[in-house]
Amino acid sequence: MRIFSIFVLIFFANAATAQIDRLVANSGLAGAEETLAALPDKSANDQFSYGAVLFLRGIEKSLQFRWQHNLAIKDFDLPVLRLPVPPNPAARPFSPELITALFKNLRDDMAASQAALAAVDGEVLVKIDLMSLWFDINMNGTRDNGEGLMEFAANTLMLQTREIQARAGSGLTVHFDTADVAWLNAYTHLLSGLSELVVAFDPAEAIARVLASNQQMMDLRGNAPPGNLFDAQFGGWVDQFAMVYGALNQQPNAENTRAALAHFLAMIEQNKVFWAAVAAETDNSLEWIPNERQTAALGFTLPEGVAETWQAILGDAEQMLKGELLVSYWRIAPAGGVNVQKLFENPPVVDIVDWIQGAGLLPYLERGPTVSARNFQQFERMLAGDTLLFALLFN
Repeated sequence: MRIFSIFVLIFFANAATAQIDRLVANSGLAGAEETLAALPDKSANDQFSYGAVLFLRGIEKSLQFRWQHNLAIKDFDLPVLRLPVPPNPAARPFSPELITALFKNLRDDMAASQAALAAVDGEVLVKIDLMSLWFDINMNGTRDNGEGLMEFAANTLMLQTREIQARAGSGLTVHFDTADVAWLNAYTHLLSGLSELVVAFDPAEAIARVLASNQQMMDLRGNAPPGNLFDAQFGGWVDQFAMVYGALNQQPNAENTRAALAHFLAMIEQNKVFWAAVAAETDNSLEWIPNERQTAALGFTLPEGVAETWQAILGDAEQMLKGELLVSYWRIAPAGGVNVQKLFENPPVVDIVDWIQGAGLLPYLERGPTVSARNFQQFERMLAGDTLLFALLFN
């Protein structure tokens, strides 16, 4: 009876997979979302697929929003802003409020994905060919060059393109199981938390001020040739720094920073669920993130002990976010440091000079144990050269 049950589970998982691949490949993420939303009495596989599509659809909508306004900002290491978007020859006008609107929309889309994933009831076994997933960035309903999910991964997450290309001819199928529900849920909370921080420090006024001042300076210079190459080389970077600093150097919305803290803690909690479930797995079939007895579908190999080390890093982060460990601060080290939990709960203006000198941080400085970089340094040694890749993959 046990063998028969496993056979039935695998049969229906494979049937669902073919449907998901066909939906996304032929109808895009918007079509897949519509179809999955309309399914009555969703199975656990259907519900996970729906949550995954909502997650990817949130990313797609952010890329489409940027494409509509030619919102291409270089060197901004924020989610969805760092992803490449092709130019739009008929773009709508840009306005400073667009950045905040983008992250509000992303936050809401992640909340929809979280709700769908929370409704997963039962074991999950879904196989998805990652090569079939794509983002309709230019909103023409057709998959164009550069819109494939794995093209994005190769270009922005530094995945080893040779391994991807070697598997691309026959597809790149990954077996998503019950543990991966928690992995995806953790990622939705990460993006939600980052979005809440952007909304908390609404950058619209700072962006408008920089753009207006730039226009006035261009008017003053008129047709005169540039006197040096400094502006051409560093002007864009200076403008971006001024936008970020202007956004930070204002009173943030505490409601949003507290929501961000809750999301980051939820992310860590979901990661705990994920790693516990991964450690207990005994199968070895097209794994997304494997344990030490399994093989990854993407072809990478995890060094022995890396899962435990990553969980130790998460433990450090959790204690830091809860105020149980402080972030060492140079003027009172080694006696103590900054209570990060208090920064989120009652956020101050981020004045760089006051923070470096210490006056702006005094309400958040305490005596007590501080978080150590030892676990992350161990993680770096284990994954020499690939630390960022696996930190993004593990989230």
